[in-house]
Amino acid sequence: VRDGKDPAIMDLDPEKSLASQTGGGGGGAAAADSGPPLKDDPEYAKYFKMMKMGLPMGAAKQACVRDGKDPSVMDLDPEKSLKSQMGGSGGDGDAVDDGPPLKDDPEYGKYWKMLKMGLPMGAAKQACVRDGKDPAIMDLDPEKSLASQTGGGGGGAAAADSGPPLKDDPEYAKYFKMMKMGLPMGAAKQACVRDGKDPSVMDLDPEKSLKSQMGGSGGDGDAVDDGPPLKDDPEYGKYWKMLKMGLPMGAAKQACVRDGKDP
Repeated sequence: VRDGKDPAIMDLDPEKSLASQTGGGGGGAAAADSGPPLKDDPEYAKYFKMMKMGLPMGAAKQACVRDGKDPSVMDLDPEKSLKSQMGGSGGDGDAVDDGPPLKDDPEYGKYWKMLKMGLPMGAAKQACVRDGKDPAIMDLDPEKSLASQTGGGGGGAAAADSGPPLKDDPEYAKYFKMMKMGLPMGAAKQACVRDGKDPSVMDLDPEKSLKSQMGGSGGDGDAVDDGPPLKDDPEYGKYWKMLKMGLPMGAAKQACVRDGKDP
């Protein structure tokens, strides 16, 4: 953030180029974006100011939850408007949302209560993993139902999912075991980076296969990826070097925020 970069880039795959993961041809959307950038948005500006003052992302997200705001907004680009990144025409989806908001969901409400009690996001996510729940749910909007945000009708994809669940995947099982042993998400992600694995996999559902969540038929996307891997990207490579030197993910994300990048 200090360098004017997008800190959310740190959640992408360091082995793939920036263009292949963010969609280089998004100029049209930007042209139609008439709202204020998120960092100046009346509803969210104060949370981005918290990070500019050096507070960690988790503290800003907890403040969002405390104020009844969507904490996942903090993962968006502060230089673009909320409407341009969330899809302003999503009214129909809201109209069919008849489930309880996630913060009151029988299965997940208790994890949001942990946040309201002042516990960090990492602790809530670890509790999800401990209980066999998908920790990525904690990045969703607590004011909306689970079905409206994850697509309740995804049974077909599940039926075609023939791979092992991530928690039993030969490549990633050991990292989920680290969290079951009580180690924080950041430590598991660092271990992934150290071993040359994609750390963003740790944000996926451990009960589903990697293929079902990453899109197994994405070969065409890989074929047109001619940019440098993110770990070697001129703008973002230094943040992955921080992780390789043993610094925690939070420190790398704060450096992104400090440099004006998307953590």
